[in-house]
Amino acid sequence: MKQVYKNSALNIAAQIVVMLIMFFAVPKIVGGLGNVSFAILSLVWTVITYFTLWDLGIGRAVTKFVAEKKGIGEDKDVVSVVYISTVIGLLLGGIFGVLVFVFDSQLAHLLFTVPPGFELTVDIALKIVAVSMPVLLLQSVFRGVVMGFDRFDLSNLVQIINGFLQWGGALVLVWMHFDVLWVIGFVMLSRLMTTIVLFGMISRIISWGKFSRTLNFSLMKEVLVFGGWAMVSQVVSPLLQYAERFLLSALVATSVVTFYVVPYEATSKMLVLSVGLVSALFPALSQIHGTGGLNQDFRKLYIQSERILVFAFLPVGAFLFIFAPEILKLWMGSSFAQSAGLVFEILSLAFLVNSVAQLPFTVLQAVGRSDLTGKIHLIELPIHFLVTFILIKQFGLIGAATATFFRIIMDAVLLYTFTSQKLGLKVGILKGFVKKIVTPASCLVGGMICMIFFQDVIAMKIILGLISFLLYGLIVFKFSLEENEKKFLVNLTFRRASA
Repeated sequence: MKQVYKNSALNIAAQIVVMLIMFFAVPKIVGGLGNVSFAILSLVWTVITYFTLWDLGIGRAVTKFVAEKKGIGEDKDVVSVVYISTVIGLLLGGIFGVLVFVFDSQLAHLLFTVPPGFELTVDIALKIVAVSMPVLLLQSVFRGVVMGFDRFDLSNLVQIINGFLQWGGALVLVWMHFDVLWVIGFVMLSRLMTTIVLFGMISRIISWGKFSRTLNFSLMKEVLVFGGWAMVSQVVSPLLQYAERFLLSALVATSVVTFYVVPYEATSKMLVLSVGLVSALFPALSQIHGTGGLNQDFRKLYIQSERILVFAFLPVGAFLFIFAPEILKLWMGSSFAQSAGLVFEILSLAFLVNSVAQLPFTVLQAVGRSDLTGKIHLIELPIHFLVTFILIKQFGLIGAATATFFRIIMDAVLLYTFTSQKLGLKVGILKGFVKKIVTPASCLVGGMICMIFFQDVIAMKIILGLISFLLYGLIVFKFSLEENEKKFLVNLTFRRASA
């Protein structure tokens, strides 16, 4: 568990660095480019993110099987997994690049509703993405290899570089009065550079000479079957996540997308703890399951992780919800806050649920049941598109945020249901639910209700918020933590105090 904590800390630190870069850069990028150009940029990044997931799930599969085979000392199989994944990444990247290049006009008409004069910009942007597609898929594969070897220091270094180049580079280019096409081209060039860096890293970790010319077809089948179902989740999940953006663009206006994207990106970036923990958990759980199945160590790690996510994210979600107007006003200005304030509040609640739902998803894939996560997302897809279409048609921007909240609730319920029924891993927080969860949560809810009466008095909101969070922490420590966890926190506090 110590190694998981260490890797989680590295992940969280990298996420925070990227988040801070984004927090500083986004207002200036939006101001420099304008709402339409920034919306084009965000939708192009969405297209990039989506197509990099069409890798037959190899990015996810390589992490799982490298961790498993490394754990039992099968070095030849480790190299085989890396080699197969690299070849598949190159082939698929080339195929998808050709498809985007050939059908860029159709893709532009389908996804973008822009004012006259921006059509050529969208067309060139998609061609830049098409040329870069093989590099984008290879980066996903190489990062999965590094994580499978438990080298989260290296993977997070690359993530920080990516974030700095994407947001920081965009900011510099906008400051120098370059248009959105230069920004997109620079982002693609930076991805090429970091992919080369990743290849150099894995070349130092593994020895390509151990690759056997006789492929292990049984292992290849395992990788492809797992990866195929993982790809279902990877492909469907962005459709679920980005449906609101494209339907807003198609049904309302492209410029409105900015008022959804900025709050969404802000709340999703606050998933630093959740993403950091589950990213570190995935190879660790995969290795434990590969050697001992669903043994006591596996169940203990699952329960501890669940408790960390629930207790940590209740106050974070409450903070974002309570201070949403002030955060947006400080970050993006009063005018933007008026248009997107309620969206930020709704997405803050969605973020709270989503942070906890990351755990059952990771557990199901760590035990090789990527088929279950794929089936869950296939169930959600038609329901979410119908609900999103109706809500956006009726309520516009607020309907988009409400649809996101509905989708995340549905996802969490299905994931925990499948984890409980198929694996026998019961939801640990339900044991002693009233004392462990309801009692501390009531402090936060009570504080939020009191703050409604002081909505315009920021000093009182801060004081009431601090009191609520303090009471929450004390009650969690008293009633919700196990004795060994209390001792760990006390020892950690005294060590830091003495230092």
